[in-house]
Amino acid sequence: MSYKEFMFIDKMPTFQIRIEENKNNASHNYNVGADKHLLIVGPNIINKNMEYILFHEFTHMFDVMTISAKNPSVYFANRGFTEYHASQIELLKLLGSKNKSDNLSFSLTQTVETAIGITTVLEYISKLRDTVKWEIKEEGFPDNLATLSTALGMIFNHLGRISICQLYANDYDLFKEELEDLDFAVNFLGKDFSKIVSLAKGFLNNQGIANFGILFYPIAYELVKKHEKQSL
Repeated sequence: MSYKEFMFIDKMPTFQIRIEENKNNASHNYNVGADKHLLIVGPNIINKNMEYILFHEFTHMFDVMTISAKNPSVYFANRGFTEYHASQIELLKLLGSKNKSDNLSFSLTQTVETAIGITTVLEYISKLRDTVKWEIKEEGFPDNLATLSTALGMIFNHLGRISICQLYANDYDLFKEELEDLDFAVNFLGKDFSKIVSLAKGFLNNQGIANFGILFYPIAYELVKKHEKQSL
């Protein structure tokens, strides 16, 4: 099934694709000024179970097209939301959903086949969350803006994944405390991050997306400015 069929949309933006030999997954870059999308993939993109990762990156393109194309301020404000949204679609695809509205039911203990092997849904989500959790605690973090941006993205990825679990996991309550362990993120991003967590429930409407961005913008802006000062 194509991404357009999965998302019930008529078109996607035109994008360029670049293959990098040392890349194991995929990533999306957007040039706001030129309004151009670039998809960067590893050479094994066809041979591995990567479709769910591609759906994640396609969602970034879709969000730019529908929310923030050619607008640098709106694009910056929506970086948190698009990571949230992309991981919602990623997890739905990984779980075998037919489309974004598929009313599925799953267990967090069931296994899924990922690009790095077979694991349970719970292990998959927790491992990715714990990766950024420990990275933030490392001395000298972040060493550059790219590292900071990736860490921010991973935190909001986690919110997107647990939102799908809240909607569809039939045993969510058994693992609720573990999945919603976000103290590390609150300590790093500040108390306003807790307000974002309260908004991060299910699929957001236009007002929800706007509110998400209003809260995200000052958090990300202050982190970038703080890093720039420390780098001088």
